[in-house]
Amino acid sequence: MPPGYGIALGNDPASFSTLHQDRTAAAAPPRDGAGRYRRQMNRTGEQRLRKRERNWRLVAVDVDGTLLTSDHRLTTGVIEAVRAARARGLEIVLTTSRPPAALWPILEELGLVEPAEFVGSQGALTGTFTADGRLREVDRRPMPLDLARKTVDDALRAGLAVNWYAGDAWLVSHVDDQVRREARVVGCEPVVADLAAQVEGPDKLLVIAPPGDSDVLAAVSGALPAGLHAQTSNPTYLEITRADVDKASALRDLCRRHGVAHDDVAAIGDGMNDMAMLAFAGFAVAPANARPAVLEYADLVVPTNDEDGVARALEALVAAPG
Repeated sequence: MPPGYGIALGNDPASFSTLHQDRTAAAAPPRDGAGRYRRQMNRTGEQRLRKRERNWRLVAVDVDGTLLTSDHRLTTGVIEAVRAARARGLEIVLTTSRPPAALWPILEELGLVEPAEFVGSQGALTGTFTADGRLREVDRRPMPLDLARKTVDDALRAGLAVNWYAGDAWLVSHVDDQVRREARVVGCEPVVADLAAQVEGPDKLLVIAPPGDSDVLAAVSGALPAGLHAQTSNPTYLEITRADVDKASALRDLCRRHGVAHDDVAAIGDGMNDMAMLAFAGFAVAPANARPAVLEYADLVVPTNDEDGVARALEALVAAPG
């Protein structure tokens, strides 16, 4: 299992393990190169879409590195594709490590407001926004306060700033270059706070290593107490949640509430923290800029996030027979 892959889907760890082994065994690239492998994989994925006898009901879409361009924008092509897919009855659910406040401008621009739901904070919060931007929490899974405090202490000793997300609040231990960059990327500002004084556990902790120094994250991930786990959304971002929380578990519960079977779900993602979600879905799509392990795992590879890859994926899914 690749590092940062994720954990079991729900209460049956064996089912996740078996699904992962079956699909990755089928996805092993041939020795004559990744390029030929991806062409073969795309042919297989396209054949599966052509043979499908019913419509997809829901598409789970990662945000950074997938939906947004490298400079964190929505393109006109992606906006139009999302609207067209929804007009054809396809539910679009954004699944992201971003907290709600950083997701709201994207949801608003796409028109994904109440009753449309999203999965945020790496699966720790599922919610919806009203048309005037008020958050309504559907499900929230904070970590135990004592475990969060220990992890904060470990990260501070490693010289890292700690980002603490709870509901729509973003608190930080202190502001460093990594926090400043994250604020620019997501378009909102954190509040500096005494994290030791918080009285409720956060939904998620995030620690960000300086560029080129991702090894420092090992001091935090290696010391995580039982009950928490960490995933990497990119090589310098360590996303820490309760051990039973990830995008896949939140998506599974969302689908249960809405009566959607997992084989009627497609998922699109680029990062290692998307792998469990891709395994849960009936069809896995990756943009061409995805991590190598994600590219090897996907049923279909579309153009990069800078080339309207999500738009091409949605067009293919909508065009599938049904």
